[in-house]
Amino acid sequence: MHRAAIALLLLLTCAAAWAQPFLLEDFSDPQAIEARAPRAYGDTSYAFADGAVSFTNPEGKGGAANIPLDPAMLADNEAWDACNGVSFMVRGDGSENWSRVAFGNRAHMYVVYFPLADTQWHEVRMHFDELVGASMIGPIGSFGALPPSGIRNIQLGDRWYLSWNNSPMPEHSFAIDDVRLIADAPEPLPAPKPRPLEDVLQLLRDRKPVSIQCMGDSVTAGTGLPDRDTQRYAVLLGQKLRERLGYDEIECYSRAVGGAKLIDARFWSPRDFNGVEPDLVTIAYGYNDKSGAYPVGFFAWELGDYIDRIARLTDGGAAVCPITTLPGGGHRFVMLDDYAQAVRDLAAERGDVTCIDLAAEIKPMGRLQWMTFLRDLVHPNIEGHEWLANALADWVVAKVEAGG
Repeated sequence: MHRAAIALLLLLTCAAAWAQPFLLEDFSDPQAIEARAPRAYGDTSYAFADGAVSFTNPEGKGGAANIPLDPAMLADNEAWDACNGVSFMVRGDGSENWSRVAFGNRAHMYVVYFPLADTQWHEVRMHFDELVGASMIGPIGSFGALPPSGIRNIQLGDRWYLSWNNSPMPEHSFAIDDVRLIADAPEPLPAPKPRPLEDVLQLLRDRKPVSIQCMGDSVTAGTGLPDRDTQRYAVLLGQKLRERLGYDEIECYSRAVGGAKLIDARFWSPRDFNGVEPDLVTIAYGYNDKSGAYPVGFFAWELGDYIDRIARLTDGGAAVCPITTLPGGGHRFVMLDDYAQAVRDLAAERGDVTCIDLAAEIKPMGRLQWMTFLRDLVHPNIEGHEWLANALADWVVAKVEAGG
């Protein structure tokens, strides 16, 4: 009888947790919200109307609006920790742009990135494991990380004013309503393994269509080049592979953003892999992560998580080749060696991705010779992008020919 009572109590507790989502904000009382002193950062604006809030980012401007939750519901909110995800209603502006909502407190913010194409109200539901921490933090609710009951703010918008290849972020807007914590978010499926690289190499041997997507920061985007859309290494790589392999159906493009860290790449990934079906993805990050003083262990964990996200988004249809973090100029020539080794080690441990070790080819040059390929401590000049494209083409062609 005692066991039956305990079982019934547990059942009722679980049922209660699963039955009722917890409303964080429905934006129905603008005066009460304004009394909590929300703040807009950057060149952005928000407005309350029809029981919702709308948010606008002007063209080429970044920023966010921070809306505190009602303090009255935070004093006794331990039950929130039974939740496993978030939901909200959103209405986009009909554009191809994406935007951001984050939940958390101070440095412990967790990001949802979503498209704005749908102009009708629709629900977004996300498991906590799908959110990305906006700083060097573990997943929400994980050991030592912010629990759901620690959420104090809703943040609308994105500080980023650049889109792919450093083009200005177009003006965009959205409206949001009924932000809730939920307990029935489906868990993400295990990430499939990325496509074997050999599959892509065989396509190249057979002269079949191949699409290569280059992901990275300002190095990949071509920051500082006189004509980055024709001179960045991704464009040159496509040209060289078409010439050297003798057919035209090889596409190579970049969706890189200057200033990006792996954190950004992880929460942008639904946008960056939307509407494309790459056969091969190259990944080149690290300089900005090092500038943020991220420990090498966290960098390696993020890289592994990013690879898993790419595998999910491409349904295992893309081979993934992380590039060792490139040496910088001057003192940065040695500072990034630990990141480069982390890329090598991660590829070896996983066994399902292949490392492209450009750092190993650069280091024997020495810092003075490598500086002749840079325009500053990080960005390759025209000759530097030519060198990178040649090195990548050599790597691909050698593997194609080795199996032919």
